Amino acid sequence: MDTVSDYHGEVKMSENKYASAGWLAIICAALFPIGFVVGIVQSIIGARAFGYSGPVLGPSDLIFLAVTIIGIYVLVVFRRLLNERYEYDGINTLITLAIAWNIIFELGGLALKGFSMVIGTQNEMATIIITISFMAVAMISIGIIDIIIALRLMKIADSLSDLMKTFVYLSLIAGIIEVTVILTPLALLLVPVNFVVLGLIFLKEKKEVEFV
Repeated sequence: MDTVSDYHGEVKMSENKYASAGWLAIICAALFPIGFVVGIVQSIIGARAFGYSGPVLGPSDLIFLAVTIIGIYVLVVFRRLLNERYEYDGINTLITLAIAWNIIFELGGLALKGFSMVIGTQNEMATIIITISFMAVAMISIGIIDIIIALRLMKIADSLSDLMKTFVYLSLIAGIIEVTVILTPLALLLVPVNFVVLGLIFLKEKKEVEFV
């Protein structure tokens, strides 16, 4: 009897631990498209006020910085969930690489915007080449990471919840799209969807585990 009581206590504690990450993931899903809208608005304002149509540092960058920070926390909790609930650590290194990618992409993107604002009007071709190269390397690398994560999780698909399986398939689709580079806009549409699925995993995983 004590064992059963202890077990339920442990599950409840885990639910509380994962719930905050669930809500934060859903918040990220909302912030991501908002960041793009704000970015478009600030570009229009920059063009009309200063006659500059290139990348502009502004409020949208703060939004995406918040998305990056929260996203990293969500990835850390997702890794913990896999380790604790499923006793699976096969993608720990890949999640660490994904976290590193997010940091590098965010800092690199901000640096690239600043660089473009400084020399963009003087050497527009150089700015375009550097931007395309940066995005191509970034998309191919994260695409490979997403694909490998999905393929490894497919090996334990029988033990995964339906929501986890949905996340796996979305990761595989996103990874394939990302490595093409030219289809990257489609991958961006999947980002908030992935955040919502992760959020639901954290919020509802307890109910599915209790019935195992």
